[in-house]
Amino acid sequence: MQYIVLDLEWNQPISYHSPAYKSVGGKLLFEMIQIGAVRIDENLRVTDSFSQLIQPQHYLRLHPRIARITHITQEELSVAPAFNEAVAAFAAWCGEDYVLLTWGCDDISVLNQNMTFFQCDTKLSKIYDAQKYFGDVIGSSKERKGLKAAMEQMEISPDEETMPFHNAVNDAYYTALVFLKLPDPEKVLNYPLTPRKLEHLERKKKESTAILRVRSMKEALKSAAALKPPCPICGKRMEVPEGYVLQRNDQYMALADCPDHGLAFVKLSFGKNDEGKRIMTRSASLSEEQSKPYVHTKHLQWAQKMALQERDNA
Repeated sequence: MQYIVLDLEWNQPISYHSPAYKSVGGKLLFEMIQIGAVRIDENLRVTDSFSQLIQPQHYLRLHPRIARITHITQEELSVAPAFNEAVAAFAAWCGEDYVLLTWGCDDISVLNQNMTFFQCDTKLSKIYDAQKYFGDVIGSSKERKGLKAAMEQMEISPDEETMPFHNAVNDAYYTALVFLKLPDPEKVLNYPLTPRKLEHLERKKKESTAILRVRSMKEALKSAAALKPPCPICGKRMEVPEGYVLQRNDQYMALADCPDHGLAFVKLSFGKNDEGKRIMTRSASLSEEQSKPYVHTKHLQWAQKMALQERDNA
């Protein structure tokens, strides 16, 4: 039996208010644009790889954030095969005696929704969760570690010059390297995956709020809680490149960047709780607009605001 390590890249609507999204609703939240995979043979050696771009049929315009992180271009997708043809080619490459492995359940969920939407009748083998198996091996089954973090823990160095992350075949290869460092690889078969239903995050789910105890406003503005706030979608720590601009006497606002989800707005409000203790309420919300020109312009504007604020405080 062979292990086929699978990774996918997908596109999304430019806007959830767009006609393209409204015409299908939740039937196609993400449209696959790349299948990447590597083959591990019976002797636990990586022997082959597969990479296939897919021409989108519904969300025709590549989302700016997806283009930025994957480096896939609109021109490359325009000459790629459609979804059903790409999946058929992948199944033929897989062969007969194999199982599929992925890092977590996102890929299988997107794959399942795309196969249903495009009425794809190609049959694929069962899929197992290498991420969950990794978590149990390192004694952290409740924590879903990202692929980069898993590589660091297993002392695997990525070659980001020639094999950057967020390319499906590269991520599949890196997943295979982690998998091959685990004891008893066949035990991954104890971790079957079931697709989950994909649902669009409503705006309220794109926001997060936390109330934190602080000693002073000045100290709080320089704290990790302010300068490294968690992304409201994935929880990863975001960067606040310019700093906080005073909005009112007790309210500040900043721009933050998540490497996976893009631009967010962070607000800090200061006050006291019922016990008279100083508190900071931090809220973060993802920007509805994520195009590269918009994000660049917002950061330029914020840098100018910070410069004016610093001048006035001098």
